[in-house]
Order: sequence, then C-alpha cells, then structure tokens
Amino acid sequence: MSEASTRIWIFDHDRIERPYIGGRLLNQWRRMDPVENGHHCEELLVTSIGAISKGHGEGYAVSRTIAEQGGKRLDALIAEDPVGMLGPQSQKRLPDQLGVLARVGDTIVRLVLQCHPRKEDAARYFHSPCGKTEAWYIARTQVVDGQPSCVYAGFKPGVTAEYWKSLFEKQDVAAMVGCLHKLEVKQGDVILIPAGMPHAVGPGCLFLEIHECSDITIRVERQVNGVTLTDEEMFNGLDAEHGLQLFDMTTYTEDEIRRRVIMRPKAEKRQGASRSVMMIDSTETTAFGMQIIEVQGEYQLEDTGEHRLCVPIYGDVDLATPQETITLTQGWGALIPAGCSQVTLKAKTAQVLIGLPAAIKEELE
Repeated sequence: MSEASTRIWIFDHDRIERPYIGGRLLNQWRRMDPVENGHHCEELLVTSIGAISKGHGEGYAVSRTIAEQGGKRLDALIAEDPVGMLGPQSQKRLPDQLGVLARVGDTIVRLVLQCHPRKEDAARYFHSPCGKTEAWYIARTQVVDGQPSCVYAGFKPGVTAEYWKSLFEKQDVAAMVGCLHKLEVKQGDVILIPAGMPHAVGPGCLFLEIHECSDITIRVERQVNGVTLTDEEMFNGLDAEHGLQLFDMTTYTEDEIRRRVIMRPKAEKRQGASRSVMMIDSTETTAFGMQIIEVQGEYQLEDTGEHRLCVPIYGDVDLATPQETITLTQGWGALIPAGCSQVTLKAKTAQVLIGLPAAIKEELE
C-alpha cells in the first residue's frame, strides 16, 4: 500500500464554463472573491475524468490536489496504487476510476433539457463502462424573477417518443419543457436522477451533485442562453435519431415522480451529539450512495476498505487520522482513499456530504 493511499487529499479550484449562467452564489458558498454571474458557473470538486468541454481534449479539468499537497493530478495518484486508493471492490468494478464523482453548479436560469446514457447505452454508443445516474443536494436557493427554485424531471403522462421527436425537430422548447414535471425545491432537498431520465435544474439552485464516473450528456436545445450548441455538443457524436433514443420514455404521474426522485432520510446512526443519515441507498439505485453527517463535536467514519468523497455543505470540518489533521473548507472536496483508516470528522457545528461508491454503500445502510 502506497503512502498516498493512507492520507486524505483536498482538491484545488477547478472552475469550468457551461452554457448556463451563475457563479455569484457559488463563490459566496465557497468563500471565494465575489464575481458577477456568467458562464463560469460550475466547479468540479472531485473527479478522476474531468469534463467534456468544447475546445478541450481528454483529461481536461481532472482534479489536482491543493498546492500544499503538491498539485498532483488525481488520475496520477490513482495510477500509483489503484487498489490502495480505490479499494479492491471498486477497482474490480471500475478499474482505475473513482466510483463516484462530485461537482457543484450555480444557476439563475434553467439548465438545458437533457439526459445521460444508461449503462447499456453508454457501452454501446460511447464505449464507456458506466452510465450517469446523478443526485443533487440543494445546498442553497435564491429567488429569481420572483419565482421559487425548482427542478424538472421525468415525462408527464401522454408524452411519447414520436411527440418528443416532433418537438425537438421544431425546437419548440416551451412545449418540451411542458413535457416534464416541475418540482419546487428548498435547501436540503435531495433529488435522484436515474440515467436516461429527462431533466434540468431550474433557476435559483446551488446544487451539489454526485454522479457516476461519466460526463456524457445528451441535450435537445440548440440555443441555450445565448450559446449555440453544435451537434457534437448536443449528442456527443451521435445523430439526432440515435441521441433521442437515449431518453427513457417512462411517464409518471406527479405522485409517482415525487416518490421516484425526491429522497427521504433512511438509516440513522448517532455518535454523541452527532448523527448520520443515508439519503440514497440500494433501494433507489445501484450506482452510488449518499450519506449526510451532522457533526456536533466529533463523528468517526466507519472503516470500509473502499474510497469515499467528502464535501462540507455547511461549516468547515477537520479531518483527523492518526497521521495528520487537515481542515476542509465549506464547499471544497476531498478524497478519503481506501487505505486511509480511522478518520474522524471534527467541528463545533458542520454538515458534511459523503459520497459512497457502489462497492460499499450497502454496508452503511
């Protein structure tokens, strides 16, 4: 086991440009210098694959450790000791890659209508080993143009593949938006979006996202907030016919979509004044798990032998091991490698998101 696999790694700024608009609330949350809203509105917190972005090649925006930890690329750290960094089950399931990634976006507009491929479609069309199920923790909200924060997810009853295709061909965006359920959200809500489901984050959301190890997105709007998307950006190299087939055409009543995508607390554990709850477990998805820990003093993580991600949602938290103690600032991301044991979270008051790869999430339920 390498030395790298026994210590916690914190990652540096990794801001990328997206077609949506935001950034002001994101900088405020991450305690960075104030900025005006614009297209630099998304931060990659922990990623071993980076992002797919126009004008950039493979490996763009892969996480790098903070300068105090040498500015090392995450994929290079993993390559030094895959089993030690990821864990034996994670390495077997998805070799040399994290089982769960984290990012955060801030938007004052609706994101483009989109979906992500399911595992079988990712393998067939993109030679990718996994699909992209994702989940959003609504970290902050703001009122935009007098409207409450919201998200869009799942087709309404009566929407068919033929109708969806006809709206795409006409670029009748208003009608396409009307095909999806609109759900108001508040701070602290957790939304799960299975691979293939049509979706879009609405205006007024600062959303902390964990997701499978993929950045493949299928988009159905050509004009997005003053940006014209190319066919490549819309369908990742597919033609429109095959791209549209990646949308899961399952329809839902409003009650059904709420039950499917709005997560509720499940297994709870307490350590003194601190407590943890599982927000996403194997009853909802086999892709990953999400644990929320409310730290009041200390909370010791269970040793699982697999990697985990850590992002403070509210407040700073000290991450203590027998070797060292490092401070993780609100809104920043860290990797706890598989070989790093006896990790204790310490804070007067903090709330922390833990991203769990599929290999270990069931153990904590």
